[in-house]
Amino acid sequence: MILNNIRLCLIRYQYLLSIDRKYLKIFSTPIQLNLTMKNLIISRKYKEVLDLFDQQISLRTDITFNLALKAATKLLNHNRGIHIHQQVPSKLLMENSFIQTSLINFYMECHLIDDANRIFSTIKKKNIFLYTAMLKGYINNNLPEKAVELFEEIPKDEVDEIIITLFLNACTKLSNDYSIKIGKDVLSQLSKSFLRDQQLIDTIIQMLMKLGHVKDAEYYFEKSPKKTIVTYAVMMQGYAKNNFFEKALDLFEENSLKLDAIMYIIIYNICASLSNQRCIQLGKTIIDKMPKEFLNNTNVVTSLMHMSMNFGQVEKAESFFKQIKNPTLYTYGVLMNGYKNNDQPEKCLILFEEMKKQNIIIDEPIALALIGACSQIGIQSISQNIVQQISHLKLNLRLKTSLINMWSKSGDIHRAKEIFQSIHQGDTLVYGSMINGYGLNGMSYEPIDIYEQMPENMKNEMTHICILNACSHSGLVNQAQIIFNKILIKTTNIITTMVDCYSRMGLFDEAQEIIINYEKSNPPYLIMYMAMLSGARNHRQIDLSKKFYDQMKNLFPNQKSDLIAASILLSNTYSSLGEDQQAKQVRIKQISKNIKIGLSWTEVNGEVMCFKAHDRSHPQSNEIYAELDHLSNQLKENGYEYDSSWITRSISLSIVSFKSPTLVLYDEAVIK
Repeated sequence: MILNNIRLCLIRYQYLLSIDRKYLKIFSTPIQLNLTMKNLIISRKYKEVLDLFDQQISLRTDITFNLALKAATKLLNHNRGIHIHQQVPSKLLMENSFIQTSLINFYMECHLIDDANRIFSTIKKKNIFLYTAMLKGYINNNLPEKAVELFEEIPKDEVDEIIITLFLNACTKLSNDYSIKIGKDVLSQLSKSFLRDQQLIDTIIQMLMKLGHVKDAEYYFEKSPKKTIVTYAVMMQGYAKNNFFEKALDLFEENSLKLDAIMYIIIYNICASLSNQRCIQLGKTIIDKMPKEFLNNTNVVTSLMHMSMNFGQVEKAESFFKQIKNPTLYTYGVLMNGYKNNDQPEKCLILFEEMKKQNIIIDEPIALALIGACSQIGIQSISQNIVQQISHLKLNLRLKTSLINMWSKSGDIHRAKEIFQSIHQGDTLVYGSMINGYGLNGMSYEPIDIYEQMPENMKNEMTHICILNACSHSGLVNQAQIIFNKILIKTTNIITTMVDCYSRMGLFDEAQEIIINYEKSNPPYLIMYMAMLSGARNHRQIDLSKKFYDQMKNLFPNQKSDLIAASILLSNTYSSLGEDQQAKQVRIKQISKNIKIGLSWTEVNGEVMCFKAHDRSHPQSNEIYAELDHLSNQLKENGYEYDSSWITRSISLSIVSFKSPTLVLYDEAVIK
């Protein structure tokens, strides 16, 4: 065995010697050396390029140094690059623009900006290649302001399509008043010859879309001499960023070019944003036609997961996730947010446990998703457990705001208050979360105090709505009126919140008066009528309920899903008055079977359980209901009576005879 190892070592040594002899024999001239190095770069054998550079010292020329610098740049090996720089003869450093450009590219790629600046500043005769290298370097190092400054120093006769493209790219990234102005000025002075360059037009479209100038972007798109898939992608992304999602879909359907990974990601994200019937059908069609090799692209599959989750297709999203061999942290975040947004927060916790087993350290977006899941579940022990496990993250304003919301919904308003008080300079979201938290926990005057402490410039639609809601939940209708009257700009949502406040308190005349005044200058708004109908149901005002429901049918005949929700409220109003037959007729006539059911969560032996209304699919369903009956008997023995007005469908007399108001709610829910 030892002899075999010796033989192998000798064979390898002889092979290495043969390579050296081969190089020494072949490279009798610098031209042969440089040609070999160039071919190695084309083959991406950058280390071999540097090995040759070290071996063939006597044959080095300016081209040899240039090729070696390019190889070091590709490897991002700053030590080798600096060493090569130190070996370049002074004359070449001062006079050879190719080496100067390669040095700038090297230092910029290695993020050594000061070194690149120092080289550039020593060059007396600057050419277009040097300017291009500097502009590109500034943009890639997230210094667009430096790129804009440099552009103004470039002689006008040196500017070409590439320089303009890089400059407009910098303006797009910077997007301040000055860059927008200078970008528009340059655009207005462009000669028609420049507009033959498709890459430049793509950059122009991107800039205009970011500025919100959709019509101008459409003009350049139509004028494009040769649209590529990149042109369509930039245009569709621009439409999406400006909320013209339907236009983006129209453009996608016009495109006949072969799709690439970026285009698939864009269209899936657009479909996810809209999530209407057209998108659901289009998404299915695209998936069916997509070549299978794209299922190996993590970014494409992640966008598929995002779209499926937004469509409510949780199982399909899970199947896509299982196809990813090495999920990224972003992929886990998409899955977790999908669970949360589809009312499956318990799955967020399960996924988190799986991530821990794989030693995945979570980041801020994952933590925000987990906190959001805890907010939905509303159990303090689970919330505390998660908080302890994200202690490695720095609690910035976003995380603290989410924690305020979580503790408020978990019933620990004191913890929420502690976090709020630890914030030295809050924003609108922080104040809104604390106001909302106090309101959720039935605290009457604390939210008003917070609202009054807010700087006036921070008060906006969201904070106005939060304080009006808090007053509404606490029954402080007079305080709500005072605040409402002081609001200078009353948006539709603010007015709707005040209508809801009046309706909760049974002040239907006042609610209707606000709506009448609103509709003098605005079209009817369905949510206002829904608020009044909900209030009428809570106050068991059957005549008003019928009146508001009929108004909704007349005013909004095409909003079927909202009318279904209104039908449920009307049916429940009948049920609360014991008119079960009429309630049943409304349900049969108006209500679809595909309505969203109520969910709640609890913790059993450390495991989160989901309760689902009217469900008996759980294998222990009989045991669960037997336990509820046992609890009901105990409540009956202690003198409790049920409130039949809150039962919205017929139940057996034996249950009615002793069901408590609390357990009536649980009778319609079973562990999922």
